[in-house]
Amino acid sequence: MPPPHSTLPGGQPLNTHRLAVGQTVVVGTAAALFLRETTSGPWVLLVFFVGPQLLLLAAAVALLTLTYLLGTLTRHGSRLTERPGGRCAWALAVWAVGAALVGFGRTALGHLGFEPDRNSEVGHWLLGAGVAVVVGLFSRSRRVRVVSAALIALFFVITAAPRALT
Repeated sequence: MPPPHSTLPGGQPLNTHRLAVGQTVVVGTAAALFLRETTSGPWVLLVFFVGPQLLLLAAAVALLTLTYLLGTLTRHGSRLTERPGGRCAWALAVWAVGAALVGFGRTALGHLGFEPDRNSEVGHWLLGAGVAVVVGLFSRSRRVRVVSAALIALFFVITAAPRALT
């Protein structure tokens, strides 16, 4: 009897590497594009009518819902996304760890002289990349997990080294 997660529902074998990379790319790109569209246009005007706190809450719920739905569409990319409860935990973990990573990155880039606020497009893609790397940490593929962990470690070393030298 094969292991329970070795095949897709149609009996096709799982290609864990491809599924994990696909999930990482889809969620990272969606994060960057979602956040890109929230800093201009009608969203700014909506703040005046509903208030910033309500708009931030609605945006957070929308972002977590979108991430949950993407986890549903790519549910075989991670063991956490195979069941609804796991997808909820996965969506929360992706954004909690991703936001912390990006917050550290924005601060580190500020110390290096790069201002993400002046280059909002780069800031959005930085956030998307941060979230994508975190998605990779939770993936089914060992190679994707190792590469994601190595990228995060490399990022910390590169951004912390200039501060340690001063």
